[in-house]
Amino acid sequence: MEFLEKLLGDSADKHELAFQALYDAHNQFEAKCGKQAKDLDALKALHAHHATMAERLDYLEQLLGDSADKHATELAALKAKQAKTADALAKHAKDSSAALAHHATVGERIDYIEQCIGDSADMHVRQLESLKQAHDNHAKDLSLVKDLHGRLSSGQKEVQAKHLSVAERLEVLERRLRHCFDTGLP
Repeated sequence: MEFLEKLLGDSADKHELAFQALYDAHNQFEAKCGKQAKDLDALKALHAHHATMAERLDYLEQLLGDSADKHATELAALKAKQAKTADALAKHAKDSSAALAHHATVGERIDYIEQCIGDSADMHVRQLESLKQAHDNHAKDLSLVKDLHGRLSSGQKEVQAKHLSVAERLEVLERRLRHCFDTGLP
């Protein structure tokens, strides 16, 4: 009996291990299937947000149609502005040709400039001659002033030589006063 119990006990332990391994494998499989189910649900949700090919084509046709309409409107506006600008340019061309008719020719303008420059050059020559004459007069006056200054300077030296200095004059006065006090003269 022991043999049978041993045989059955080993078999029960074996079956329990096999059963536990099978249970663990089933749980792993179930976990993987759950993850795949979640991925499948997410994919279904993404697919629900995708537009069908027809919807996408309709959207592109609407965009292109709107863009073409917008471009046609802008092109018409630009053509209108261009026509308005062309009219304004024609008007200015007419006005400028009328204004050019009132302007002096290039030859007339050059003659006027030459006359102004010539008049200015003649006036400058006269002013230069006048300045030279004034300079010569000033040079003569300066020479005369220098000559007079030299005479004055030499005359002043002579006068200074004849006159006593202040110290000498004080000495003379002091001597006379001493003499007066010593002699009792008023």
